Amino acid sequence: MNLIERDTFYICGYAVETTAAQNDKDVSNLYNGFYDKDKESILSRLQGSKKGYYGLSWYTQGHEKYCYLLGIEVGKENDPPENALFKSLEKTLYAVARYPHGRDIIEAWNEFFYTDIPKAGYAPNEPYNLYFEYYLEGVHGDYELWVPVVKSDV
Repeated sequence: MNLIERDTFYICGYAVETTAAQNDKDVSNLYNGFYDKDKESILSRLQGSKKGYYGLSWYTQGHEKYCYLLGIEVGKENDPPENALFKSLEKTLYAVARYPHGRDIIEAWNEFFYTDIPKAGYAPNEPYNLYFEYYLEGVHGDYELWVPVVKSDV
């Protein structure tokens, strides 16, 4: 696990609101639509677009519902395309871990969030409420998990 302070950056993409019970179906449909409808090429035309994919999550109803956005990093001066969302991720400290392709992402999230981060003396910065996966070379390759953190009181 590494700690990285990252300056403000911007993600534009397509999102779905879901629950833990519906997650697999909803997120799978989101990914399929992203590639079937070539939304990547739409996003890549935005100013400042960069290589790599982000799977950004934030809670919308306590811990019952959340949004999952699949997108790319773009510049600040963009209007989102039709049906897309533009999110600003403010400067903060992140705990970051890299995982190999094939590692179950749900298991990786649980281990990282509930074991690795606390063991390192940190806690998720819950008021920030934005967590993400970063796929460096495409969604079928290695990935990183990024969690905003604060020093733990324990």
